[in-house]
Amino acid sequence: MSRQDTNQNMQISEEARRQSDLWKSKIEEGLREVQKLREQLHPAEFPSGLWEQYQGAYGDVREDVAFLFCPEELIPETPKLRRLDREEKSDYEIIFDNLCENLTHQLSFYDATCLAMPYLVLLLEKKRQAGDYEWQKKILSAAGDVLATDIPYCGGSAKAGLPEAVTESYGKSVELLTEMTKEFLKENMERLKGEDPGWLQYFCTDLLAILGDREAAFQMLIGAWEQCPVACPECGYFDEEMEADGFYDKEQLKKITPAESVIGQWDKESYDDTYVWFSNLVHDLGAEDAWKVSYYYGTFTCPECGSKGILLDWMKETDE
Repeated sequence: MSRQDTNQNMQISEEARRQSDLWKSKIEEGLREVQKLREQLHPAEFPSGLWEQYQGAYGDVREDVAFLFCPEELIPETPKLRRLDREEKSDYEIIFDNLCENLTHQLSFYDATCLAMPYLVLLLEKKRQAGDYEWQKKILSAAGDVLATDIPYCGGSAKAGLPEAVTESYGKSVELLTEMTKEFLKENMERLKGEDPGWLQYFCTDLLAILGDREAAFQMLIGAWEQCPVACPECGYFDEEMEADGFYDKEQLKKITPAESVIGQWDKESYDDTYVWFSNLVHDLGAEDAWKVSYYYGTFTCPECGSKGILLDWMKETDE
């Protein structure tokens, strides 16, 4: 290598170092805006080796998480993990999408979730302070998708093997996320009613994962509010027609006695009775296929032995 090449490489290296230092400075500056909450959640620091040890579907998620706290104009050009996504997006949006894909690929649970969730909550707080409705929606939806995977048959039980400090930070962040989600709903119910009904269906499902029942949310997400894999716990009969057709086929619905309507019975404060608040939320917001909720929580009759049980409960048991 010539002296000129060496000098050029040194200049490139020096420029890369300066750029890296700038990113680190701006990321830290962004985090200082939520410093009080950061101290409360005590997330893993970015230099920690935990990020290399506990990864997402595509590896270390540290950079994607960190860049979410960097000014958008400084974000480097970033390729999409979701290659079929043809929508024009900023590099900042792509980084967020890449993180979500890393944490929810094939609706499986990844260890990196426990490291990333506290930062998602910090980001939610930043967007809340800025009054950014669109980004709050986006973050809540992503967090719901992630939490829907934190169930035993998706690998969620594996987090018991993570360091206590990591799981404690994760637990605190989920608790805070729950309260922040309730506040978001209280402040934005009327605005949400103007959203696309199809989008609202999935957004409400994500809220179900945050506020009520992760396993139920998982079943609705993986079945797209259409397919219902269900097996009878009494005789073991697996209903292939319900799995294949579910809500597509009216004949299959005859196997279900819908739960009694509770519309109008939610005080918009209590989340103790999942069927009550979820039914009313989906109905009040005008989400697509709101009528299906009473069937999910209705009584399913096994066509083989005649045993009866709550459809959603049997669906959850089928995947255990």
